[in-house]
Amino acid sequence: MQGPWEERDGVLRYRTRGGVEIYRLPMRLFPELDGYVYLILTDSHRILVDAGSGLPESWEDLQRGLEIVRARYGCPVDLSSLTAIVITHGHIDHFGGLTFVRQQSPAPVFAHELDRRVLVNYPERLITAAQELRHFLSQAGVSPERQAALLNLYLSMKTMFQSTSVEGLLGDGELLFGILRVHHTPGHCPGQVCIQVDEVLLTSDHVLAHTTPHQAPERITRYTGLGHYLESLRRVAAIPGIALAFGGHEDPILDPYGRIAAIEAFHHQRLERVLEICQEPRTIVEISRALFGRQYGYGVLLALLEAGAHVEYLYDRGYLQVANLDQLEKEPEVPIRYRRL
Repeated sequence: MQGPWEERDGVLRYRTRGGVEIYRLPMRLFPELDGYVYLILTDSHRILVDAGSGLPESWEDLQRGLEIVRARYGCPVDLSSLTAIVITHGHIDHFGGLTFVRQQSPAPVFAHELDRRVLVNYPERLITAAQELRHFLSQAGVSPERQAALLNLYLSMKTMFQSTSVEGLLGDGELLFGILRVHHTPGHCPGQVCIQVDEVLLTSDHVLAHTTPHQAPERITRYTGLGHYLESLRRVAAIPGIALAFGGHEDPILDPYGRIAAIEAFHHQRLERVLEICQEPRTIVEISRALFGRQYGYGVLLALLEAGAHVEYLYDRGYLQVANLDQLEKEPEVPIRYRRL
């Protein structure tokens, strides 16, 4: 990589054109998921962007990353010296570590208002989301036994977080602390934000270098859904002067605008594929299998939600219709079958 950055012991430092230092701290978030939190430093501010998952290994990696910043880069920073904590969105691999961070840091927590409820009333979020997910799985064609197993997977490792306060809200277009430009990008999550620091964009899970961020139907959580996501992609593509993007996972994005165009094209291709599959009436379970083949474990749930998001997008816009209306009228809990109009 070429540019004003260096990497020591796995911690990358980037200095923006305006002199702001951004440190990328690697961590293991879940047994099969790696990612990053970011430390933003100026003369006046020490801001942590995201907090990891809260699993012991994630917490240890955060402490190790801060130690590398101190020992290898000579910057005397620790959790107690933070001036703010910014949460990019309400998914536990990004905010779960707050349970530990707040034990050592008095810094205020900032989040978008659409994800505030997740942090301040987490048990409610778990219960309501699980109810909506159960209804979705039923209509998708998942058997009752399989529904129970998938719900257990969904809730696993999510019960360790304790609700916390949110002291500040992130407003779209706001220049936080005079250095962080907030861009609200709902879709992957209701309160998803991208954070712009000079020519750098911290994209969290909105734009990733290699994979297309996971989608879920808006019927489960408002302000998610593929429609919101594609609209947010176009909004980010219209931000001028972004030379580099750092995601919450995967590699730095050296061509952010090209990557955004590729993700948008990918989803349009998937939409066309769903229309092809639905030449004959199909349930979401059947559509998911046609799109992704046989999945295992949590991959089953991810595939169903991804398929459901694309079906919802097409149905809402009149490209699909319900093919078994007569059956649904008599049996409301029967799986819905979709057919191309």
